[in-house]
Amino acid sequence: MRRFTTLAAVTVTAALCAGSAFAQKQLKPKSQKEGLAINAMIQAPDPDARIKAAEELITKFADTDFKGYALYLEADAYQQKGDAEKAIVYGEKCLEADPKNYQGAILLAKMYAQTTKINDLDKAEKLANINKYGALSLELLKTAEKPNAQLGDADWAGIKKDFEGQVYFSLGVAATYGNKLDDAKADFTKVAEMDSDPTDLIRAGRTLQDVKKYAESIEWFDKAAASPNANEQIKKIAASDKARSTAMLPKK
Repeated sequence: MRRFTTLAAVTVTAALCAGSAFAQKQLKPKSQKEGLAINAMIQAPDPDARIKAAEELITKFADTDFKGYALYLEADAYQQKGDAEKAIVYGEKCLEADPKNYQGAILLAKMYAQTTKINDLDKAEKLANINKYGALSLELLKTAEKPNAQLGDADWAGIKKDFEGQVYFSLGVAATYGNKLDDAKADFTKVAEMDSDPTDLIRAGRTLQDVKKYAESIEWFDKAAASPNANEQIKKIAASDKARSTAMLPKK
């Protein structure tokens, strides 16, 4: 999976060292001690350490301008740990602290998409959340500024394109479970065009399997296997999922 947390962390570190602006809010630490706490959070070696350091930053420096970013890092750390419930909780806290944090919005859209099941009793509420955070993500990305002025325009455009692809994956899941299959196809097509992670195409195919659209699912497994970013493991998974869908097709 991609790790854009690393990109953000590097650019924040550069901003702290140079005393320059970061992202849209001209973020700078208010003291040397706060700067050290921020660096400790960024340089944490694992998700648990990052969560601890983020909490220490927020607790010791209640007026920090990095609160939204710290909460996003916590949400991302919980996502890495496989704790979807806490990832969502901290993603929502992130947006409360920083309503323009597009990474927080994207994380929420994807977490709701990845944890929604076709027979969930609260499926309608979850689909509404996917659509809400998906729409918010796309809107925020329109005006998202480079996290670092040294980042090239082409590189930033590519990163934003990938972010948008992740959002369309989430919207495609909502459309599939909402029985809007034409919309789902349009969304998943954008995933294939924009999203650098072929595992999202595998997830797209599995979402269609969930609603028994086996013939339609095969397209996305094929696209996942054909992705230039697909390693041998991903290709094997895509082939296995395709075989499962093929076995469910009506016999001629």
